Amino acid sequence: MKNEERSKDRGATGSRTAATAVLMVATFMDLMDSTITNVALPTIGKDLGATPEQLEWTLAGYIIAFATLLITGGRLGDVFGHRRIFVIGMVGFTAASLGAALSQSGELLVAARVLQGGFAGIMMPQVLSSVQVMYAPEERAPVLGLIGALSSLGAVGGLVLGGWLVTIDLFGMGWRSVFLVNVPVGVVIVAAALALVPRSRSEHPLKPDPAGALLGGLGVFLVVFPLTDGRAAGWAWWIWAMLAAAPFAVGAFAWQQRRTLKAHGSPLLPLPLFRDRGFASGQLVQVLSSIGNGGYVLVLLYYVQSALGFSALAAGLTLLPFALGSMVATPLAILATKRMGKWAVLAGGMVQAGALTWVLWTISANGPSLTGWDLTAPLALTGAGMMTLIMPLTSIALESVPTQDAGAASGTLTTFSQVGMVLGVALAGTVFFGVLQDAAEARDAITTALWVPIAAYALAGLGATAAMPSRARSSPATIAASTSRMSMCPVNPSMPERLLSSVSISVGLIPSSRFRKVSTPGSISPVRVPMTRPASGVSPIEVSIARPESIAEMDAPLPRWQTICFKSLRFNRVLT
Repeated sequence: MKNEERSKDRGATGSRTAATAVLMVATFMDLMDSTITNVALPTIGKDLGATPEQLEWTLAGYIIAFATLLITGGRLGDVFGHRRIFVIGMVGFTAASLGAALSQSGELLVAARVLQGGFAGIMMPQVLSSVQVMYAPEERAPVLGLIGALSSLGAVGGLVLGGWLVTIDLFGMGWRSVFLVNVPVGVVIVAAALALVPRSRSEHPLKPDPAGALLGGLGVFLVVFPLTDGRAAGWAWWIWAMLAAAPFAVGAFAWQQRRTLKAHGSPLLPLPLFRDRGFASGQLVQVLSSIGNGGYVLVLLYYVQSALGFSALAAGLTLLPFALGSMVATPLAILATKRMGKWAVLAGGMVQAGALTWVLWTISANGPSLTGWDLTAPLALTGAGMMTLIMPLTSIALESVPTQDAGAASGTLTTFSQVGMVLGVALAGTVFFGVLQDAAEARDAITTALWVPIAAYALAGLGATAAMPSRARSSPATIAASTSRMSMCPVNPSMPERLLSSVSISVGLIPSSRFRKVSTPGSISPVRVPMTRPASGVSPIEVSIARPESIAEMDAPLPRWQTICFKSLRFNRVLT
């Protein structure tokens, strides 16, 4: 669809607002389902007789499918239309949710969760693409900020809502209500999207890369499956064969990506960016940090429910101090990013490792008398350490990336984060369930398993000091691409919105948004541009925002809260 046609489709403010609300609800559902299952795992295991490996795959399967199909989903929307792919994704997501609710075995539940994640992966990119169609560049900041806040609320709220639904045993459905609640909401969203969301597609879409998606997913699978199922299989020869085949799958993926880049310039992964030291080392540190985040959440939530008898709701609330700690630590993280560079990453990693060691000691010392209040301080400190690590990590990793490749770079950083979380679930789960045989051994199981994320956090900090450049210089690329790790703040926020925006930074689950430099000589008025991407890279979600030719032309002062929110990344130079 041409830009002129898109502008006509923007329509009246009322219908546009209604369409935006539809997209926001869908975003909330997608991100909520990435975490909602965590608190239901013990109940699911008892009801279905699911093995520990199957329980791990209910988490890992969703994340793998989601991360693998984000980029492909964005391209499908460009080619076939954003609304069409959004509706297809929502129909599939709703059907998969119903399948999960009706599952009678662990195998069927895992299959339904993989389908959920896959359809969510092709649906999510269409949200921001549709926002681009409906809103002029100067209007998008508050909309994107609200979407980011709702996404964060979905990630955090998934733990609380899932725990509440399981605890109250809604209509006697138990854990099944966690998935069944998506069905009526999904039906309404599909009908509303067909009526309200405008049609659109890119004028110059890049080609889908299904071979790249398959090879990339295969590489991750060949690592995660053996780690997850190896113990149950008695570490048979074929488990080791899969692990041995993983490097060859990764090599085949890299070779295919190089060929794709030479053939038509639209690979799944922007390999040339890995020539940059800061970017390449940043991916390693990101994976290590995410291993820690994914690992401790699984084992801690499972332990407090299965061994200590916490309700699902109480278990979900147990992790809230982590988000609050990251929120409170935001000003310190901003200062550390500016003053310390990579040493802030080291500090953040060590704080996380030390705080999680505190968690381990608290669990060991209190035993069966452990309460959620006992974990409040160490988990809050863990969240503070995470914020101190992630802000400078994002800045340094993306600092030298060209502006035109910012979206590709941020998308890659997000993808590596998802891969790290999958590995964390697999590694920590393997250790935890390997030690756990009965409730009497639960404390030994978690105190042993927690060393996996502790080691990952420490290695993340040490890896940063060894491999990363010393300091970020707050380049435009860093500014733009950093949105893969945090949502944008609303232009005129209320206090709850400010809190949600800060929490969203800590959660870090919203996929990347892309900001493309647009040349507008002699004026800073917005222009509408085709949704094109450079040949050197690709982003899972594309949002083009008009910018002047010179960054210096955009030095108008902003409200103090907004300046503080984005000062470390100089984000105020992008949003005007």
